[in-house]
Amino acid sequence: MNTQLLNKLLLAVNYKFFEDKTSPGVVLSALKKGYYCSIVRYIGPYNTKEVVCKAIADSMDAAIQDVVNQFVTRFYYPKDPLQELVEFIGTNKDYNDRAR
Repeated sequence: MNTQLLNKLLLAVNYKFFEDKTSPGVVLSALKKGYYCSIVRYIGPYNTKEVVCKAIADSMDAAIQDVVNQFVTRFYYPKDPLQELVEFIGTNKDYNDRAR
């Protein structure tokens, strides 16, 4: 199993849904045939469960990769022109400290 990918996914999910009162998570299950993976969050009254992305695959790695692809496709936004400029000039300065 690719634990680095799973860790990156967990961090991205927590970052994306940081305002949730209950921590979102990744669910992994072994099925009779294959594996299930999903991203879940609990929102609204009575901790309503929302399945954000889900996948069933023959291997655990394939199920995780499928959920990662769905999550990135759904929530990734291209960088804005200012972020692209900072990358283009190739500086190592931390501009986040100046923004505060």
